[in-house]
Amino acid sequence: MNLGFVCDHCLGRQFAKLLSGYSNDQRGEIVRRLLAMEYEAKPFKLDTSNFHGFTFRRKMKTRKPGICVVCKNLFEELPKFADQAAKILKKMDSKSFMVGVKMNDALAMAEESLWEKSGIAYCEPIKSELNRELGKLVEKKTGKIPDENRPEIIVLLDLQNKQIETLINPVYVYGEYRKLVRGIPQTKMKGHETVEDIIAKPLMKTTRASSHTMHACGREDRQAKCLAWRPFVLEINQPLKRRINLKIIEREINRGKMVKVRNLRYSSRKEIVEIKRKKVEKVYRLRVNFENPVRDIQRVGKIVGVVKQKTPRRLLKSKPDKLRHKKVKSIKWKKINTKIYEFEVRTESGLYINELVSGDKRRTKPSISEILENPGELKQFDVVKIFV
Repeated sequence: MNLGFVCDHCLGRQFAKLLSGYSNDQRGEIVRRLLAMEYEAKPFKLDTSNFHGFTFRRKMKTRKPGICVVCKNLFEELPKFADQAAKILKKMDSKSFMVGVKMNDALAMAEESLWEKSGIAYCEPIKSELNRELGKLVEKKTGKIPDENRPEIIVLLDLQNKQIETLINPVYVYGEYRKLVRGIPQTKMKGHETVEDIIAKPLMKTTRASSHTMHACGREDRQAKCLAWRPFVLEINQPLKRRINLKIIEREINRGKMVKVRNLRYSSRKEIVEIKRKKVEKVYRLRVNFENPVRDIQRVGKIVGVVKQKTPRRLLKSKPDKLRHKKVKSIKWKKINTKIYEFEVRTESGLYINELVSGDKRRTKPSISEILENPGELKQFDVVKIFV
């Protein structure tokens, strides 16, 4: 305080960890009064603008306070920033918010300089106080609920540019889908309609969002149908409207013939992590054409057990060449003719089905072709069950 005027907020913040039930500006006012009494009893070196407005018993000259040497009167500007934030928030479909502050270099250096002189034993960072005080003002002006855990919107005070920014948190929608046609990928692929696009289209239109990302429990091959219900969470980014009727969305998606959905509900980022972690088992229905008539089909039962798979040759450009151990849990078969069989195979997640049939030039061992000593070609396959 001997270098210039310090406002109540910045003075009281040095004692923020002492006594509860007081705001920092209230603490600052108390400390200022105590210092004024001490100063009148025995003057000491101090900028007298810090005592402007006090009535001393003996004549003392005090200067008018200037700008706070720490915050540059930033706390006086908070109502203006709160008005800006409230104006933005009132246009948005949200119930909860969180305030954040992006510090500038000058304020950070001023605070560090203050800490060097007064210590940090009982103080609170200015960023914390700004968050709290701006949050109170925004709550009062909008009626929206502060929520540090799952805010729908983040109000960011950018001190470098002296402006309010807003970050809209995503909406997450859980559901389960079936893919009833071949030839469409699960997730975004340039130039192709995808399962993700079909599900996201009505959601994007209703929420007026900027983009979307699908997080699914595994994936099926582009050329496979998924006749089982596969869990997913769709992440909808920067939505202007958050509260929508998911039953109506579900009916709209299901009017199409390629993809069906069920059990749409609101979700969270936590559930995305849970879905990605799940190690599911799947049952595939395969149709295989063999080069020669099949003899002794019962031998194919030897495929049950651990299958060693090196990264398929078709994927070596995009994936590292590594060895995987995956389990085949069961296999059933149905004869179509002497050269064509239909199989139902239950496997661990992550097993490459094409290579389980062909062997991929012995990079997958054992394979159906190897066991039957008869080259086989996978003509089509579908996911018929998913064990979550």
